[in-house]
Amino acid sequence: MSGSSSGYCNHVVDYIKSVPGILKMIELAIILCGAAPTISGSSGNKGFFLFVSILALILTFVLFIIFIFNLNVLCIIIPWKYTELGWCAFIALFYFIASIVIATIARYDGAYGGATFFGFAAFLTYTAEAVYHFLIIRTDAPPPSADRYSTPQQPTNN
Repeated sequence: MSGSSSGYCNHVVDYIKSVPGILKMIELAIILCGAAPTISGSSGNKGFFLFVSILALILTFVLFIIFIFNLNVLCIIIPWKYTELGWCAFIALFYFIASIVIATIARYDGAYGGATFFGFAAFLTYTAEAVYHFLIIRTDAPPPSADRYSTPQQPTNN
């Protein structure tokens, strides 16, 4: 029984050390930093930035949990590579728009300048992850941890 738990822990560590795992952790940290100054007050531009931040936080956290616990192998009908590519491209576009919107009020309050910076940082991080997933799809290479769960190859007799 201890062998199976150490294999599971190795998968968790492998995912956290992989490019998508590192990018997801960075994305979550950036979202939390960027959304902080927009929580107080209520106006359309701050509200839109907060909406994008909360949407990104929830769905990125859900995807992070799905991949860290390897739950994606349970739902094989979802094309995970394309889902991740679509999500990253979608939220990158929304972060780009929200950052421009919040930048319009940054001249009145420096905290919004910080939110603008973190919004553009999130845009760049999600864009980097989208490009990574695009390259994975284009080369048809399996994700770094997928080979662990593939069917074993039969040895050939030479």
